[in-house]
Amino acid sequence: MRRAVLLAVVPAFGFTTGASLHAQDTVATGATDVFLDCQARGCDSQHFRNEIRFVNWVRDRTVADVHLLITSQDAAGGGEVYELSFIGLRDASADSTTVSVTVGQNDTESERRDALTNRIAQGLLPYVQATAVANGIRIEFDPDEGGAAPVTATDDPWNFWVFSTQLDAEMEGESREQSREFSASADASRTTADWKLELDLRASYEEDEFELSDRTARRVRKDYEVETLVAKALAPLWSAGVSAEAGRSTFENQDLYTRTAALVEYSLYPYEQFSRRRITLQYSAGVRHMVYEDTTIYDQVRETRADQRLELSMDFQQPWGSARTSLSGSHYFHDTSRYQLSANGGIDVRLFRGFSLDLSGSYSRVHDQLYIPKGDADDEEVLLQRRELETNYRYDMRVGLRYTFGSVYNNIVNRRLNRGGGGDWN
Repeated sequence: MRRAVLLAVVPAFGFTTGASLHAQDTVATGATDVFLDCQARGCDSQHFRNEIRFVNWVRDRTVADVHLLITSQDAAGGGEVYELSFIGLRDASADSTTVSVTVGQNDTESERRDALTNRIAQGLLPYVQATAVANGIRIEFDPDEGGAAPVTATDDPWNFWVFSTQLDAEMEGESREQSREFSASADASRTTADWKLELDLRASYEEDEFELSDRTARRVRKDYEVETLVAKALAPLWSAGVSAEAGRSTFENQDLYTRTAALVEYSLYPYEQFSRRRITLQYSAGVRHMVYEDTTIYDQVRETRADQRLELSMDFQQPWGSARTSLSGSHYFHDTSRYQLSANGGIDVRLFRGFSLDLSGSYSRVHDQLYIPKGDADDEEVLLQRRELETNYRYDMRVGLRYTFGSVYNNIVNRRLNRGGGGDWN
C-alpha cells in the first residue's frame, strides 16, 4: 500500500540515529509534555521515547499537555489497526484528534514499531508548532511513498484469505516429576466489510508423571476442537451468523461433542469505535450433541440437546483508565433448571496523581454440567485434575494497587544491564 511517511524529525537538541546517551539526559524547557497511555499490544514505549525527542515524556497525566491514548483491534487479513487519540489537556484542551495506522500480519516487529513511531511523531507536530522546539524540526517527504489507494479483491491474489499454522512442544522435569505437552493449531479466515469467515482447528496432548512415596501417578489429557463461523453485516449496528464446532475433551468426559448455532448481535456503538468503546448484545440458539466416555450422573452415554445463550458485553478504553464487564446466561430447552449465569469484569482506573486501582473478578452459577461421570472421583483424580468435578459455582477475584511518585519526566532511555529484558511503563 502506498502511504505518506515522515522520514525524519530532527529536534535542535540532538536527535540523530547515533545520538549519545548524554544527548538524552535533558528536559526541554518549554517543550510539550506528553503522557503515553498504551492499551494495545506491541507498544515499545522505550523506542518511542528514544526516537521522538522533541517532546517531554511524563509519567503523570495531570501534568501533561497531551494525553496520547493508543488502542488496537484486529484487522482483515490478520493485521492490526492501531488508533492513536491525541487528547489535548490544559492550554491545549480544545485540540484533540484521532488517527490510525494499520500493520499487516506479516510485518516484522521492527516494521510495526517504526510505523507506530512515525504516526506518533506526525500526530504530535501540531502541539509543538507554537513552541521554541519547533525551530529545530525538519520534515522530509518521499513522493514515491505519497498517496493511498484502497485495496480491492482484484488486487489481492488470495482474495482476502489468510492462513496460519503453529506447532508447539514443551517438556520439563525434575527428579520426581516430568511433564510433556504438545499442541497444534491451524486457522483460516476471510474478512471484508460485510462478511467474516473463520475456521479454527486446535489439538493438544498433555502428560504428567509424579513419583509418590508408594507409586507413580500419571495424568493424560487429550483435547481437540474445530470451530467455524460465518457472519454477515445486516445493518450498521446489526450482524448475524452461524457457527459450528466439534471436538473431544477427556477432562469433560466427552469423547465427542458438536454444536451448531445461529447468532445475532446488536451493537450500541458503530463497529469502527470498538477499540475505544463497545457495548454489544448477542443471542445464540443451537443444538448440542454429546457422546460420553463414561456414563454420566444422569445415566446418559449420549444425548442431543437444544440450548440458547444471551450475553451483554461492555468494554471501554478511556483516558481515565479502562473498564470491561459481561453478563451472560444460558440454559437447555429440555430442562430449564440446567442453566448457567455468569458475570465478570474489571476496571483499571487512575484515582489521582500516580495512584491506580485495578479490580477484576468473575462469578458463575453452574447447573448445566450434563457431562459429569457417575461415581465419586478418587483423591488422585482430584489432585491431578484428571476430570472436571461437579460444582454449583465458580469465582475468582483480583485487587491491585499501584503508586508511582518522584520525577514526572521520563525522557531518558538507558538500556545498559537491563534485568529481564526491560519493561514497559505508563
